[in-house]
Amino acid sequence: MSFEELKTRFKKRLKIRRAEAQEARRRKDLLVESVRTHLLPVLLQRGFVAVPLEAIGSVGRKSVSTSPFGRLWRRRPDGGIDQVEIQFSTYERAAFRIKACAVPKEGMMTDTGHKTSEECVALGVHDLETHARPWLRPILRAIGLEPLGEWFSVWHWPLRPPTRADYDKLALRAVAILPELELALHERNLGPHMRRLEFKPLPPEVLERMRRLKEEHRL
Repeated sequence: MSFEELKTRFKKRLKIRRAEAQEARRRKDLLVESVRTHLLPVLLQRGFVAVPLEAIGSVGRKSVSTSPFGRLWRRRPDGGIDQVEIQFSTYERAAFRIKACAVPKEGMMTDTGHKTSEECVALGVHDLETHARPWLRPILRAIGLEPLGEWFSVWHWPLRPPTRADYDKLALRAVAILPELELALHERNLGPHMRRLEFKPLPPEVLERMRRLKEEHRL
């Protein structure tokens, strides 16, 4: 194969990859706008306040991309805080899930030990996640792959790209499970679309290594 033929083949592949990346960004943008239009306002109506990640602390571009609405906080009568985050998938994939936690006033146990409520809020600690396909959970749980299927995404035929209407319907599906989210936050009852994470404290040697790295980073 000649150099010119290799060059032509490379240009074709590059053109295809650029077109695929552009289409992925288009789908991601459509999904974000649908969530912004349908899901976010309902959470705000339920008393949550959106706080940009930049206002919480230093964050990277990846965090801003996956959580464009920041974190949603709501103060509870008992002094605790309900924390919710709408997390989008990385790599421009058009998918999202909802993470949440009812942070007690006295704080809670996490993988890295007990944290105060302020620390939990600052770190974005969550022990609840939505699951978009509950009918798959028994099978996934049986084979140890339950987290799969948790992301809300649009299925479409290969030759039919998803439209804004498809993503609007997807966002409204997420709105429909918000009552399950509220029950999980207030009463710890888990509906079919909710999954609770169990925190297991890390071994002491791992925690010590993390502490040292943190101290070195400060220096």
